[in-house]
Amino acid sequence: MPEKQTIYDAIPYPSNPFRQTRPERLAAVAKLFGLDAPAPESCRVLELGCSMGGNLIVMAQDHPRSQFVGIDASSRQIAEGWKTVDLLGLKNLRLTHLDILDVGADFGEFDYIISHGVFSWVPARVQNKMLEICQRHLAPNGVAYLSYNTYPGWHIRGIVRDMMMYRGAQFADPQARLAQAKSLVRFVAEATKGADTPYQRLLQSELKHIGQMEDYYLHHEHLEENNQPLYFHEFAKKLAVNGLQYLGDADFSTMVSTNFSPEVAGTLQEIGAHDIVQMEQYMDYVRCRYFRKSLVCRSSIRLNRTLTPAVVRGMLLSSDAEAVEN
Repeated sequence: MPEKQTIYDAIPYPSNPFRQTRPERLAAVAKLFGLDAPAPESCRVLELGCSMGGNLIVMAQDHPRSQFVGIDASSRQIAEGWKTVDLLGLKNLRLTHLDILDVGADFGEFDYIISHGVFSWVPARVQNKMLEICQRHLAPNGVAYLSYNTYPGWHIRGIVRDMMMYRGAQFADPQARLAQAKSLVRFVAEATKGADTPYQRLLQSELKHIGQMEDYYLHHEHLEENNQPLYFHEFAKKLAVNGLQYLGDADFSTMVSTNFSPEVAGTLQEIGAHDIVQMEQYMDYVRCRYFRKSLVCRSSIRLNRTLTPAVVRGMLLSSDAEAVEN
């Protein structure tokens, strides 16, 4: 019986490190809210949809006493990943060709479960399985990372995706499909030039966005069969059903309402300060957020949302800042 092929076998998605998924980052955010997560230096990490392992490979190099497991439904991507693993001689990383739906109850326990760029791009049954895996295989004090497209931002971006899907569906060849889909967006944006309307400004903004993206990204973002954004409060409900809760965001700064103007921050505090889900949802409305990188833990854990200077004691700070000579 021939091996089942996926769209990622035909159009691989390059595998790069995502620093937001590193166990150090997840443990740091957890500590801010009173969760003492497992030590990153000696932990077990599972990545769902690991592609070629590019994210895990760097972690495995940096944490030789930790164990890393990656699964992906694309045999081509897993095979490419093993070439790098073997070349580097990594003994603490295992890449497995496995569909998420086929993860069994005996898969083991993990301190950190991460999945970047998968949740929105799979059918509902796979989303449910991902949450089931987090509930069943996450260590008691473990942290999971799930990224996904979100509303309200994707109500805007979805207009362009629908346009691209409609045009692209008329072509069988993937490269022709993408080229024609991009051409339609460009045509419509040009056709509406001179009309200073919200629609025209939206199209110009999205055309600029598309122009900055690599073809493989556009294939899997705008021409993928599945792309199911959801509101944050809907995501939080899915967590609760599976015995999980929202811990925080991998980009912690997005959780701080004082990053808005004093007037906006004041209103946010007034309407959402006593409910973290409501606060995050209101901030998404204000930002017109497109994408989230949510950290998740077990619902049985009692979190402390009151931040004080003491919580950062013993933590290290990293930054993109560069020294400038005077």
